[in-house]
Amino acid sequence: MTESFERRMKGLPVSPGIAIGCLRVEARGCPAPVTRSILPTETESEWARFESALARTEEELYALKERVAHLSGATEAAIFDAHLLFLRDRTILKRLRKEFDARMQNIDAVYYAVVQNFMEVMRHVDDPYLRSRVADIGDVLQRVLKNMLPSQAVGDLQSPCGCQPHILAAYDLTPSDTADLDPRMVLGFVTETGSAISHTAILARSLGIPAVVGVPRLVIDSRVGCKAILDGFSGVLILNPTAETEDYYRALQAEKDKAYKAFTDMRDLPAETLDGRRIRLAANVEFAHEYGAIQRSGAEGVGLYRTEFFLLGGGSLPDEETQYEHYRNLVESCAPHEVIFRTLDSGGDKLPFEVLEEKEENPFLGWRGIRVSLSRPEVFKEQLRAILRASAHGKVGVMFPMVSGITEVKQVHELLEECRNELRERGQAYDEHMRVGIMIEVPSAAMMSDVLARHVDFFSIGTNDLTQYTIAVDRVNFRVASMFRSTHPGVIRMIKQTISAGIPTAICGEMGGDINLVPLLVGLGATELSVGTHLLPLIRYAIRHLSYEECRAMTEQALQAEDSYTIRNLSADLARQSYPALFE
Repeated sequence: MTESFERRMKGLPVSPGIAIGCLRVEARGCPAPVTRSILPTETESEWARFESALARTEEELYALKERVAHLSGATEAAIFDAHLLFLRDRTILKRLRKEFDARMQNIDAVYYAVVQNFMEVMRHVDDPYLRSRVADIGDVLQRVLKNMLPSQAVGDLQSPCGCQPHILAAYDLTPSDTADLDPRMVLGFVTETGSAISHTAILARSLGIPAVVGVPRLVIDSRVGCKAILDGFSGVLILNPTAETEDYYRALQAEKDKAYKAFTDMRDLPAETLDGRRIRLAANVEFAHEYGAIQRSGAEGVGLYRTEFFLLGGGSLPDEETQYEHYRNLVESCAPHEVIFRTLDSGGDKLPFEVLEEKEENPFLGWRGIRVSLSRPEVFKEQLRAILRASAHGKVGVMFPMVSGITEVKQVHELLEECRNELRERGQAYDEHMRVGIMIEVPSAAMMSDVLARHVDFFSIGTNDLTQYTIAVDRVNFRVASMFRSTHPGVIRMIKQTISAGIPTAICGEMGGDINLVPLLVGLGATELSVGTHLLPLIRYAIRHLSYEECRAMTEQALQAEDSYTIRNLSADLARQSYPALFE
């Protein structure tokens, strides 16, 4: 019998908002395919079906890795490296071939049996890190099995709420699950596992949907298709809400929506503190469909356009003309505001024309970002010429990722000058005064910021990577993820040192969208914050309710603090005092 009484389940709120709708539940694990015997004449076609599924899965994983990198940074995207390695694991494939030849059964059933056996062994190893990889293996298994199904059968796997907007409940959301979420269909999600700094939580905030994690017995105690309310402010999932509860939350949702609209209605007002400190408030953009949101949110242009998705979205790199048209469209749509293009920021293993002979042991300290671009100058120059040509149609800036020192900056300037000369010879227009900047995300660049400032027009601090590299913490690694703190005193001092170099400095990492930390960033002297479009109204409201002098005084205390908690609390206290409406 279906339960009808109201039930409340408590977890950890990681992305604010209210969601009301049907509950879709995804159980842990993967159902076994139907097993059938096959004839010797079918073995070749069955194995070909498996190889085709592997190829499609590989394409999906690479695409999802890129999307996660664009939404949350390369650190979160690294989780897919383990997925890709397992997909082509020689031991598994050798065992599969042996079992397939011996059993003479359909390939998906044999693959399921082999991988499930491997997962069971992994669940019983002593090492907790290896045990935690079982979920990643299960993620790959599900994708391969799905890709072996006839296309018409995939829809049959959906739950009763799958075809309408719903709240998603799951034991956990794998990286590919999270990257695949469609905000138009998923009103919010709740999981049994997870933390505020997990890739899942970060993506929820990036997508702007309510999320709660860490709810005990979520899957077993939930009911598919029941009405539910998800409170991403307090971390509560309510099953079978009473009419009174639903009325309360609909009123709260309307109140929050009204407040958000009021913030949005301020989009034409400047992001200026009470005592006249002006902050440029720009948008982080990855996809063409976001262009309309830039203007609706009142962004002063684009502070970070990540070009990787466009460059690596197809089977080959787009040529100069295709890039130029794409960049020009964005520049014209944002006029008269500036668009800052970040050049290709990806590892060399993602380049469609590149085949790496050996796998990099530590790709985040390896061949990526500006290092890849400088080592492939002809490809790099195509992008530079396209950006330069787009600058003839509006205000444009260009910046370069993962710069570690002055040598790379000088090399970039040489290539830029070559591109300018080539465009002059062609008779093609460009802005002679286009601004040139660099990302500060490597500690050596922050320490050399006074020198680098003499050679560029602006800095943009990527707080996610700067934090990772400064305190040597990979937040995907559960053993050390709790140590990832953007308010670590070492990180804050590097941000201060960078800003003190005296040129315009933006914050474009996740830290810039945290309303608790806006007072700290303003007090440190940031001249620009670049955040996701859905956060812009909140950050503008926060800035307009701050006193720069109060922020500066608080920051002086923060720079003397010995731990990250003290720094965060100092900033959060001033935030709550200055704009309590954002915390209600």
